Formats: sequence, structure tokens, C-alpha cells
Amino acid sequence: MECFVSPRFDHSKLNNPSLNDLIDVFEDSWQGYIFEPARILLRYSSGDVAAMTLFISYFEAIWIYLRGEDSEGRSKEFFVNGFQRCFSANTPGIDIAAKEIYKHIRCGLAHTGMLKRKVNYSREAARAFYLTYPKNSDGSLNMNAPVASIVVNPLRMFEGVFGHFCKYVKALRSGNRADLTDPFQKAVNLLWGIGEEDNIIGMTEDEFKRLA
Repeated sequence: MECFVSPRFDHSKLNNPSLNDLIDVFEDSWQGYIFEPARILLRYSSGDVAAMTLFISYFEAIWIYLRGEDSEGRSKEFFVNGFQRCFSANTPGIDIAAKEIYKHIRCGLAHTGMLKRKVNYSREAARAFYLTYPKNSDGSLNMNAPVASIVVNPLRMFEGVFGHFCKYVKALRSGNRADLTDPFQKAVNLLWGIGEEDNIIGMTEDEFKRLA
């Protein structure tokens, strides 16, 4: 039975793969399965929520590859760290913002298929995210309180995620970033089961087709 590991590569690509083979499959998978479908959805005025549902997973996923560790039981931690890597980690309060975005955008999309009630989305905003907080008595923002509202621009969010992805792949291919390639290969072995036995379907290809 023909088995593809990404839109352009079949299973043979991962038989005794080189680092470049692994990067090829990683890049092709995210480009073909996530970014291109999201780009198509963003062409439609009603496609924003569906598009965000696709690429919101990038923040947690990229931290898995950057750390070479599984995120099981640590989803929020990995999301927050990945978000800060994609967007400016030097922005004051970005860790707090990332936790709110995880709660109201990521969890809303993952668990209900929709944004939570405190989230609005607009393509007019100049930035990917705007968060508002209650004010203290002196007029300063109380960032220890729950967020009052979030406005997300799906187009700017996509641009930020895709831009980070392209830079990451380019750095992986540079040949001089062991700090990236070592954890990347650990994550690949962890997630893809390189060298392990193929999945057992339990029937021939003809038998499988007759079930349709």
C-alpha cells in the first residue's frame, strides 16, 4: 500500500534518512498540510476561524522541535515558550499575554472549534494581537487580573507564524546550527518513530479497497 509521509514524499524518504531528508519532510508537511490550506481559507471572509484552527498548533509544535522533548502534560508551557519565540520575547508582559492567548484562542479552537467569548477578530488591526486588561486605581494596567478582551488579526498572525517557520527551516539547512539540528532530530525520532516498524494495517491493499 502506497504510503505518503508528506504531500510530496512517500515512505521511502524516511528509509535511513539524512538530516536534509528529515528537514524536507518537515518543511513539506507544514507547507502542504497546514500553511497552504490556511492560506486558501484566508482568501474567504468566513475562513479566518478555520485558518487559525490550523496554524494555532504551531506554537506548541515548534517548541517541541526546539527542545527535542514531548509536550505531553506540558501543553501550555510549550505553547507559551513557542509563542514567545515566534513573536518578540522582549516585549513586556508577553509571557502573560501568551498564557491568555493559550486559554482563550488555542483552547477555544481546540476544544470547541470556536474562539472564546473574550476574543474578537479583525483584519484591520496593525498587529497580530491586542490585549486589554482592567485598570488599577492609579490608572495602570492590572496585568495580574484576567484579560478583559483580545483582538486578533488572523492575517498578521499567519504572517508571524509563517515568517518564523521560514527562518527556522533556513537555519536548519544552514549546516552550522547544531543548537537547532540536535533537538530537531531528537523531536523527529520521538514523534515520527524513525527506524521503527511500519504500522500494521492487517489486510492487503486489495482487501482494504474492497471495504470502501
